[in-house]
Amino acid sequence: MVAPLVDTAEVTHLGLDLFRSVLDGQKLLPALAPLAARLRASSHMLHLVRYRDGRPTGSRSEGLGNSAEMRAAYADHWVRFCPRARAVRAANPGVHHGSDLVPVATWRASRFWAEWGRPSGAGFHTLTVLFRTGSDSTDSLAFHRREDEAPFSAADHALLQSVFGDLRRAFEADTRLAAAREGPEEAARRGLEAMADGIALLDADRGLVFANPALRRMAAQNDGIRLGADGVEVQDPALRLALSRAVTAALAAAAGKVGLLETAGTLAIPRPSGRAHYLLRALPVLPQPGSAGFRGAMLQVVDGARTLRINPALLARMFGLTPAEAALAGALAAGRSLAEHAARRGVSVETARSHMAAIRRKTGCRRQADLAALLARLPG
Repeated sequence: MVAPLVDTAEVTHLGLDLFRSVLDGQKLLPALAPLAARLRASSHMLHLVRYRDGRPTGSRSEGLGNSAEMRAAYADHWVRFCPRARAVRAANPGVHHGSDLVPVATWRASRFWAEWGRPSGAGFHTLTVLFRTGSDSTDSLAFHRREDEAPFSAADHALLQSVFGDLRRAFEADTRLAAAREGPEEAARRGLEAMADGIALLDADRGLVFANPALRRMAAQNDGIRLGADGVEVQDPALRLALSRAVTAALAAAAGKVGLLETAGTLAIPRPSGRAHYLLRALPVLPQPGSAGFRGAMLQVVDGARTLRINPALLARMFGLTPAEAALAGALAAGRSLAEHAARRGVSVETARSHMAAIRRKTGCRRQADLAALLARLPG
């Protein structure tokens, strides 16, 4: 008689413990630690992957057993090149072995594995638990083993299949509980993560406690700024001193010792590439009155080389512009002149000027400079 792959009593125990932990208020990732240990997984991660036209465009990833830098790099950039992120969108909810989603030979030959996975020590062998899939997103849990470790066995796969119902119920419960317990701090963090400007938060001891994806992308270019334990770092000694003074001024203002002068916390950082400077501003972060909450400094970094591309449909909806007027406003925001836009659209400069007059009237901007300043404040 062939021995069963799964111990029924073990499955029941794992499922009940998992669901009980989530209902008791423990977050799903740490609650999964016993199951990850049973599978001898080197790491495990929850992924929400977003898609456009069937291709991954970004993700939100949480994990245990790997670094925050690895998760950020995957979520911000490498998910776009991940063959498994593409393949999982077409799969049905359930448990999938990595080699069933993407053949091992294809995985090894992929740009994702060659340029990022192997150099970073990412998981090679995977068991993916797909909770739900749609046209624009998927939610999944992945258990990993490194390349030098043994692949997951048929018994490991069978174990996950047996607890899939409990995993899905725990995931759904965790999702509902997370929405209920989310406070202003978590909402603010997600808002900072979505910003196009680089954002760093420093505690009262000048230690880096948060850097949003935009700032990590800027630092990864190694073009004038880097990220370190004390936040944004620059090479030039004079700029280092100016940045230190800016942070000192912001922290002093956060402690209520001084009022922050606008000039004290603002500086321009040149870039070795010759591109437009980064503009950095240090601002105090104060807790709510009577609260012992976070106190520190926020560094806002604007990429002077970032071209502003505003959706014409957004302009049309916000200000009641016609399609032609919205197209002109978008071109001006992107740095094109009136004449350049007219040539591209195949209209006369006089027609473009007529559209400009209508735009100024509808937006309340008396001068073109005022319009440019307004457009620069709109979301891209």
